[in-house]
Amino acid sequence: MRLAPREELAALARVAPLMRAARDLDRWAQRRAPLNPGAMPGASAQAHGGQAASQAPDPARDEAGPAPDWIADAAADLDLTPREAGAAWTIAVAVRRSAGPGGSDLGAILAGGSNEEVLRAWDAALSATLGSEQLDGIATALYTVGGPVRMDGLFDAYTAAAGRLPGRPGDGGSPGAPDLGADLSRALEALADLGVVELGTDDPDGGLTVALSALGLWGMNRRLRAQGWHVPVTGAVARDGAPALLAALARCDAEDGEAEIMAWLAAREPALAAAELIDAAANGSPGQRGAAFAVLDRIGRPALDQVRAALARPLLRAHAAVWLAEHGEDIEIDPRDRTWLLVDLGAGLLEEASPQDVVAELLPDLPPEDQAEIVAGLWQVSHPGVTGLLTALSEHHPDPAVARAARKAAFKARSPAPWLPGRPAAGEAAR
Repeated sequence: MRLAPREELAALARVAPLMRAARDLDRWAQRRAPLNPGAMPGASAQAHGGQAASQAPDPARDEAGPAPDWIADAAADLDLTPREAGAAWTIAVAVRRSAGPGGSDLGAILAGGSNEEVLRAWDAALSATLGSEQLDGIATALYTVGGPVRMDGLFDAYTAAAGRLPGRPGDGGSPGAPDLGADLSRALEALADLGVVELGTDDPDGGLTVALSALGLWGMNRRLRAQGWHVPVTGAVARDGAPALLAALARCDAEDGEAEIMAWLAAREPALAAAELIDAAANGSPGQRGAAFAVLDRIGRPALDQVRAALARPLLRAHAAVWLAEHGEDIEIDPRDRTWLLVDLGAGLLEEASPQDVVAELLPDLPPEDQAEIVAGLWQVSHPGVTGLLTALSEHHPDPAVARAARKAAFKARSPAPWLPGRPAAGEAAR
């Protein structure tokens, strides 16, 4: 999952309708004569020197809900529904509590607070809003789906979770039963007012969909991580070492992988990043070696010294030689290094891709007779992945001659004999 930049998230939080309603209600309550310190809403008039119970409570002190007649007054004065006024009160209290003694009120935070202050206030509002198991379940379900959900599918899931007979919004199911469609609509309306979800349409048929917003993704990611969920986020490995980056790239598509790489490189000096990548490549798998040198391409010439030093490391020699040649360095590449690199790249591809896809990508631009000649000699390469690669070629190559050459080479690789000519000693090709 990729999270939006914090300045973008804070901008969304500042204009969330329910955050603004909580700000307005907080100010309205302060303009009305607040109850004495320690007073709780709904207390008797006599307990407050004859003041009416409907007098505005103080969000800085009161945690219980205000009296119903006070809610009605606030809703009328602020052009809110009673539901919105109640939800706004809950948020105003939660933000006051999260700010601590001496903290700014919500109006000051939204108007001039830093991005971190705004997001902290919104996160407190989210926790208060999701205090309902119903809302928390909907938001968590949308997070796990990771994309827009059709409204009818969400309704079916909602009714199944409620353990009631399924119906459709508005029909109320059996007589006397709660209107689950109305319940779901109210829940989504509350989440939308806080900026947690956004509505859209399914283009093919115009059906209504719902998904977490960028702000909702951020908030639910924080919430679920705090509950012990494993929720990887694109760019989170920027604070980790090169091994963590290479492991993350194996799980990413091209777009997310590029975002991971750029975030990781932005957090380091180029020479330090190159040194980390070289060490990770020397201790990693074939796929990680290939990924490390692909990231070194993003660094470019500032990595030259580190890549030159990698020529002395057996597992990296072939990668380093080709990388240097591709970056304009005058270096002679031994044909055995090219062959070893071919096997290493193929073994790396087999870590993540299907054998059919690896075979299609490994030797795509050569005539079949040239492919067969190369494959026939791969058994001589001292590499732990050579047998697996030859087996994949023998089973999946579309050209019979190449597949036959791979089958024979795989047999030789599995059963080397001392008298076979041309077989290099273990590790010779890598050296």
